[in-house]
Amino acid sequence: MTAATATPTRLMRSDRDRTMVTPEGIALPLTIARRGARAGALILDLVIIGLAMIGTTLALIAIAGGTLGVLAKAEEASATGHALQFLFIVWMAAMFLFKNAYFLFFELGPRGATLGKRITGIRIAARSGGRLTAEMVIARNLLRDIELFLPVSFLSSAGNDGDMGAAGIAATAWFLIFMLFPFFNRDRLRAGDLVAGSWVVEVQKRRLER
Repeated sequence: MTAATATPTRLMRSDRDRTMVTPEGIALPLTIARRGARAGALILDLVIIGLAMIGTTLALIAIAGGTLGVLAKAEEASATGHALQFLFIVWMAAMFLFKNAYFLFFELGPRGATLGKRITGIRIAARSGGRLTAEMVIARNLLRDIELFLPVSFLSSAGNDGDMGAAGIAATAWFLIFMLFPFFNRDRLRAGDLVAGSWVVEVQKRRLER
């Protein structure tokens, strides 16, 4: 027996490999998702949300046009106003749900992943080894508003005014700090993951048995 065959082969471990211990004491190997995969998943989710918003808006505009045509022939001015108000309320509710309930709905599901995360092959997991709870998912998604949507809204308003000023500079710094947060910790956690006690891992590929 040669030295090469006598020495056991050691598997190279990546710096993204982790071991999660479940409450039952079972050790499960996991791989932390790449930053690029997380960014790609977020971009895909935002594109899906944007397309859903645009499609809903066009559908409601078409419904409003048909409603106006019918009520105009019937000469029901008050009914026309009420119908338009109702459609506007429906539009606002739909926009709110797309922006806030999209992530909650998919991440609270059995896969723990939005459509963008499924495409890129990643999912959310609890760092404690237990099941994802509603509190975790809600916390990490509420932080997304602080991390992303609020500074982006400030920057867009400052850009429309044509004057960045101190508010625009502060919003830019705010945005960069949270966007670069995963580069400054070993587990690539964003602030929402840190608060919620979650991390984003790669979906393990199932191997077929012989």
